Amino acid sequence: MLPSHSRTHAIRSPVPNLHHIKPEAIIISRSVSPQPTMATPTGSTLYPKITTHVSEIVKTLRELNRDFRNPENEPILDPIPIIGTVKLHGTHADILVYDDGRIIFQSKNVVGIHTAKDNAGFATTMSQRTKAILRLRDLIILRFLELNPDAAVESAHPVLIAGEWIGQSVQKGVAISGLSKRFVIISVNINGQWQQDSDYGGIALPNHDIYNISRAGVFHRTLYPEDPQRTTDELEPLAEKVAAQCPFAATFNLEGEGEGIVWKPLSTPHNGNPALWFKTKGGRFKPTFATAPRQSAENIEQSREAAAAVAQMWTSEQRLEQGIDYLREHGIQRTIKGLNAFLKWVQNDIVVEEKAYVDEYGIDKATLRIEVAKIAKPWYLERLNG
Repeated sequence: MLPSHSRTHAIRSPVPNLHHIKPEAIIISRSVSPQPTMATPTGSTLYPKITTHVSEIVKTLRELNRDFRNPENEPILDPIPIIGTVKLHGTHADILVYDDGRIIFQSKNVVGIHTAKDNAGFATTMSQRTKAILRLRDLIILRFLELNPDAAVESAHPVLIAGEWIGQSVQKGVAISGLSKRFVIISVNINGQWQQDSDYGGIALPNHDIYNISRAGVFHRTLYPEDPQRTTDELEPLAEKVAAQCPFAATFNLEGEGEGIVWKPLSTPHNGNPALWFKTKGGRFKPTFATAPRQSAENIEQSREAAAAVAQMWTSEQRLEQGIDYLREHGIQRTIKGLNAFLKWVQNDIVVEEKAYVDEYGIDKATLRIEVAKIAKPWYLERLNG
């Protein structure tokens, strides 16, 4: 069943019929067309990292709304409608389609994965579906031109179809692990800009095992920048419901665990800005948020204790498993030789993800890295042959 809340509904955006569309109707331009949404970082096609911290979203909103003529004045922010989609526990995977028909596959961390350097079989499977992928690209472009009749699709940018690769043997312990492997579209990027998900929610090719995350419905809520705790209190119960019963799996009559919800501002221009996207997780996927320390560290031992305390919270089973995923994406074997790469990824992920807390409370980063390694290293060594 789809999410049943009164403000939750399935997207049914129109899907164009390409059988009646001439090829010349799909325009590829070398000009630059203004778009209402935000661009991705220059030079990178990798999917943006999404925070779990509402406080970081509020901080970004304040900076975006700050009057730089009076930078000392803190802007008062109105509540913002947000829209959520189900977060799937698979492995991130993207399809990049260029104007000359070239198709590139990428994972969360690696551009250009292929059959010899794959990510859970994604490239191997999808490389056999070239015609379906090109048709998918055409459907997306046609929808874009319907929504933006004065715009053009620029040849300088690929059509980026971001998604999640899910199903048997991709991950374990969640409901979607009972499905055969399939690709689920979660976002679309055209002209280097992220588009509104709901505009493309009806695009899928289920006969080719290509689905859309909108199949599971969407959630409508409100972000309260002046009351982040209220935001958290209202969103966490929804994440727990998804974690208890995955709405996406339910559309295939499967019951079992899900992971959480990804939230974005409802309207442009904020909707297309990844710096304003965040996620809430439930169940065993729910992160542990560190509280403010009772007192600031006054000596080396107190500094170590503070770092050790947050390292214990942040070096979670889920994060360590993601470190293993990182090794797989990069073709690094899970042997003693892969230990340093594993530790470096876990340490860096924590320092980046928890930057706001680390900076605010003066956690020593070098000490934090050491304490993280104390936890991550034995965990890895126990699983060398696993």
